Amino acid sequence: MIRNVVIKNIFKYQLMILVGIFVALAGMLTYSCFYQLGRLMASQQPAMVNGQLSLNKPQPGTRIISGEPVGADEENLWPVAVSIDNHPDARPTYGLGRAAIVYELPTEGGSTRFLALYTPGKEEINKAEKIGPVRSVRPYFLPIAKEYDALLAHSGGSAEALAQIETLKVNNLEEIAWWGPEYFWRVYSRSAPHNLFTSTDKLNQAVIDWKLADQEPIYRPWVFNNDLDNNFKINQVEKITIAFSADKNYETSWQYSTSTNNYARCQNGQAYRDELTGEEIVAANVLIQFVPEEEVLDAVGRLKIEMTGTGKVWLFRDGARIEGTWRKSSPEGRTIFYDAAGSELALKPGQIWIEVIAGEKQITVE
Repeated sequence: MIRNVVIKNIFKYQLMILVGIFVALAGMLTYSCFYQLGRLMASQQPAMVNGQLSLNKPQPGTRIISGEPVGADEENLWPVAVSIDNHPDARPTYGLGRAAIVYELPTEGGSTRFLALYTPGKEEINKAEKIGPVRSVRPYFLPIAKEYDALLAHSGGSAEALAQIETLKVNNLEEIAWWGPEYFWRVYSRSAPHNLFTSTDKLNQAVIDWKLADQEPIYRPWVFNNDLDNNFKINQVEKITIAFSADKNYETSWQYSTSTNNYARCQNGQAYRDELTGEEIVAANVLIQFVPEEEVLDAVGRLKIEMTGTGKVWLFRDGARIEGTWRKSSPEGRTIFYDAAGSELALKPGQIWIEVIAGEKQITVE
């Protein structure tokens, strides 16, 4: 009798465990479905452009991340965000000229670092044989990578950044892991930590290995057009200079060229060249994104910078400055730029540089 009761209790508890597992799996599946549906809906949000409602769909044959012409099947490749050094000992850097988008962000000690987005593929516009030096990440890099759901290539990071990679479920290509040598290499002509590199071939292999190659990223595209509206041509600007700190090594300037209709980058008064090609870094768009003043967290000087919410933005394209606002509703949400009338800013097809300015910094426009 007692044996029968024991068997019944065991069966009852096993049944309860099985039901619990089923409920948990159902909950995870439901969450995943709603998460993907939310991402898809966010990517399809309509925008107002010049007073007209736009579904914001890119034209066939254009790269959705930057609006540039590209070959078939390469319009919407999975993006990879790479944390790149800007320390004087890291210069010259490699591969920035082949990035679709480059963010320049403040880091400790008055320095800056780049977060460059690539879409590795076969087309020349997508290829870079050497990218770097690759460095560590900070917490405020992660909302940028996450809005593209990008694979994040880096070498370590602050404790908070590493924790948030897990919390935000960022696709994590960490060099300090057993797979590191598969996707990164070090050169011995430079001293560590300024000697770590990767390439688009290796990043493309990582996209495949992370099971992302056969998926289509569904971040919302920005609006692109080749011709600037005449209403925006009034505020002409030839040169932009940004003093990130008192250290002149990080003074950035952009000089407009009427012959190319683009902007050439200078660092500390010197032309900033991509060592991969030997060419000057040239951007079709320069955005200055103003965010709240940074908070210094510790004696090392690590910063807290808020990348969500809303704030002021300046877009420089075709020799003109357009003032507006940016909005980002959550760490996963897309940053969208609007003009003063509330229409989404139209960027020029080509490379995009976004200078993230925390608080009051000295910015000169001429």
